[in-house]
Amino acid sequence: MVKPEKIKIGFAGTPEIAFAHFNHLLNSPNIDISFVLTQPNKKSGRGLEESKTLFNDIDRNTPILQPDNLNDQDTINEISKMKIDLLVVVAYGKILPDWVLEYPKFGCLNIHFSLLPKWRGAAPIQKAIANGDKLSGISFMKIVNELDAGPIYASFNVDIEDDDFFQAEEKLLEVSLMHISSVINEIVVNNKQPEEQDSKEVTFAEKIDRSDGLVNWSWGAKEIKNKFLAYRKWPVLSFMFKNEEVQIHDLEIASDQAGTPGTIMEFTKESLSVFCSDGVINIKAVKFPGKKVISSIDFFNAKRDIISSGDILV
Repeated sequence: MVKPEKIKIGFAGTPEIAFAHFNHLLNSPNIDISFVLTQPNKKSGRGLEESKTLFNDIDRNTPILQPDNLNDQDTINEISKMKIDLLVVVAYGKILPDWVLEYPKFGCLNIHFSLLPKWRGAAPIQKAIANGDKLSGISFMKIVNELDAGPIYASFNVDIEDDDFFQAEEKLLEVSLMHISSVINEIVVNNKQPEEQDSKEVTFAEKIDRSDGLVNWSWGAKEIKNKFLAYRKWPVLSFMFKNEEVQIHDLEIASDQAGTPGTIMEFTKESLSVFCSDGVINIKAVKFPGKKVISSIDFFNAKRDIISSGDILV
């Protein structure tokens, strides 16, 4: 009996979540990865040491390509000579030029961490949590020129109610890995056709900025809690205290007691309690710049002489 021919794919991705997809596909018996596209190594630190990509240490013969410019002729020649059925893209971090979109036999497949057309853009998980969404999901989308606007091959719902970023990402990753091989098979073997997105339902998830993590005490309690959960990885929710940006590492909604937003209601070993627009937030763990995370007890013992009820936080 003749063995069925393996599906040949290229893989484009950069962060850990992309590497998890790569490892999963590497172990798929009917899929062969012809090459990997990932971001160039970055230099960081005072000595500007070069940091390796996760893909640099792969112990196999898969070519790892890290072009600065996908339109460079040498890059075009190198990739074009490797004939593939599909390019699978997970958080690659570069815009794919037209020639890349057109070069694989079945085009390019993107795994997007939202239920498109909701939350197109760079930060769909954070935006969904910050918005208080109870439901998110995975969308397997054919890539087109417009950002995250391509037709959808398949989508799968994921419950993210009360999850922080890390919990939601883990759930979404699990669902994506559960379905990715079968979706690829449907596209290449069964010639599955994607369905256009509903343009009337489009919302956007713009890139998160560091300043997005700074609390505005005129927000409602639920909004503060949602943003705390959304920004657990980065930039981390914070407030200003005596010209220092203090990160919040644990909080809870305490009550709906009314007060002037940003005013400290009380400071105890249990928490720093602050009025927002519709209630009180209890801050239960913090991190000062250059220091480790401390509990509310340590916070109280360290700062009780300079923080009092009635003080106002920015």
